[in-house]
Amino acid sequence: MPTLEDPFRSLVVKWMELDIPFKSTGLVKNRDYVYLEGVGTVKNADGERFGYSLLHSVNFPQTGSLPNRVRGNISFIAYWRQISNNTMEMYATGIIDPADDGLICKLVLPVVANLFLGSLDYAYCGQMRKLSFMLEKRYAESKTRGAPNKSNSCVTWSNSTCKLCFGFVCSACKIVRMLSFVDPDLKMTQRKVTFCTACISEVTSMNAIAIARAKLSAGQQGVNPSGAIGSASSSSEASYSTQG
Repeated sequence: MPTLEDPFRSLVVKWMELDIPFKSTGLVKNRDYVYLEGVGTVKNADGERFGYSLLHSVNFPQTGSLPNRVRGNISFIAYWRQISNNTMEMYATGIIDPADDGLICKLVLPVVANLFLGSLDYAYCGQMRKLSFMLEKRYAESKTRGAPNKSNSCVTWSNSTCKLCFGFVCSACKIVRMLSFVDPDLKMTQRKVTFCTACISEVTSMNAIAIARAKLSAGQQGVNPSGAIGSASSSSEASYSTQG
């Protein structure tokens, strides 16, 4: 599990279902996978830090087959390092067994390609996590101090406001991001949230390790500032779903 010393470390069991084209016809069944996911960072002999992500299928008596789905196997690893400012070098490889050598294999291939290419979104998702953290912080502050007076962030402002600084923004300078929220009934929904360019720039430059430690510390103390915000994601729709 993550610790304050190593907040990026995680080792969990997950379930994933791949939506197969033409499933609605009843001729094919979706493929699902139960796998161990490990993420974290390591250092080589020279002290250079690498990030890694590992997925590997596992089987337990409690994770039997589900109706109308075919259980497959997956093995995937990706690792990356920062080689310069705003530049990451990444390597990834993996195999996936759809439990079929015929038509299903061909249908699964583009879905799996999308799944593996999702690793390229790690940097963007990291930015979304930072925005999520700052929204939680601003929400907690507004509950104790009240929301600050709204200011004009640009000359041609509109009724839209940045949800971090509460300043008015126009259509030209506002930035909209799709964030994920966990409702009190534990259902996840996605909503569009407006920010100004200044807040986006400030949040992007924040220390990711410091934020991860702050979120972990709050979780250990049983604190959830917003009661709703849980995670963040990009605005693009994924062709697969995961569940911890």
